[in-house]
Amino acid sequence: MRRACGLALLACACAAAAAELDSVQVARAGDTLRVALRATLDAPAQASFAVFADPARLPAINPAVERVQRLPAGRDGAPRFYTELHLCVLFYCRSLHQFQEVTSQPRPDGGALHAVLLPGGDFRSGHAEWNFAADGARTRLQFSAELQPAFWLPPLVGPWLIERMLRDEAMRTGAGIERLARASDSAGAER
Repeated sequence: MRRACGLALLACACAAAAAELDSVQVARAGDTLRVALRATLDAPAQASFAVFADPARLPAINPAVERVQRLPAGRDGAPRFYTELHLCVLFYCRSLHQFQEVTSQPRPDGGALHAVLLPGGDFRSGHAEWNFAADGARTRLQFSAELQPAFWLPPLVGPWLIERMLRDEAMRTGAGIERLARASDSAGAER
């Protein structure tokens, strides 16, 4: 569920070479969802991470992100954000509201983000990790999350709906990251 977990957890036309979704796994254990995703992006890892780690760019990466608002930092100084997403799978649409604390670790070969979901939104608790690593001129993206939704998910079709939504949003998010990372990388090369 893209960075906004969502899961970011994270709707644009893309050039011929586009994000490849390598695997998606969704499992349910009681009221906890476990999500894992691997994808390959056709853009440099450092630029991909820089684009994704900038909260202001999230709506440009994926229009499902309708709002990102910076909140006062946590006690340890970690940035906190409120996000609103609007997601649809087949006939089922839902707006999700999330409060999260995000830490970021840029690296020369990409970077990592860690988000902790805070109470008060549509998740009782949870955490998510995004890891961007160079694979030649491309990026290997690994995402994992454990989430406790505060809303009802149908027991039999809930994980299927989440997996379907995650696949769709991962492709939109990957394409958005690629588009912005390529533009950023090209602008940096021209300087």
